[in-house]
Amino acid sequence: MRGLAAAAAATLATVTALACGGPDELSGADGDRLARAGDRIEAALATTERMGQSDAAAVRVVGRVRRVVASGSLEAERLDEFGLAALGELRLVAPSLVIVDEREIPRELDRPALRAFLAQAPADPAGALRPGAAAAVREIERVLGAADAAPDTSVPVVEQPVGDLLDELERELEPVWPDLARTLADLEGEL
Repeated sequence: MRGLAAAAAATLATVTALACGGPDELSGADGDRLARAGDRIEAALATTERMGQSDAAAVRVVGRVRRVVASGSLEAERLDEFGLAALGELRLVAPSLVIVDEREIPRELDRPALRAFLAQAPADPAGALRPGAAAAVREIERVLGAADAAPDTSVPVVEQPVGDLLDELERELEPVWPDLARTLADLEGEL
């Protein structure tokens, strides 16, 4: 009897997933990519908040970023061990400027985000850190579009449905970058 009930439940779950048009669960790789994008958004928000505490705090953050950049280790397109070490140092100061791999190891500098940061900070911390957050939102769009996910599709790693993850990120983005929050809301509406 229990076997029949379990089979019926599994069939219902499959039918529901098919009706919603998305898979039951994203792949582990897609879950990792979404988690890293969410972390990057949260890092940009945290750095924006830290810089917004006072002019002195903003000047300290910008000064530390400039010191790392001035070392010259980040100039090469393909970073050597000194460049990777500088990325690690930069990640401690402004994590959203650094792209990490699936093991959270700094691998790449987000050069457009760095240029925007250096051009706009400390006068406009939110504007200076927006490019990194926007890149993370685009990554979320790419992952969910390619996976043909639905709001109830489970996201491994963060262990929550896509809709809940998007809602959470929207709430966090809304006060600082309402346009990025709207992009995620629109994306959720299209799933």
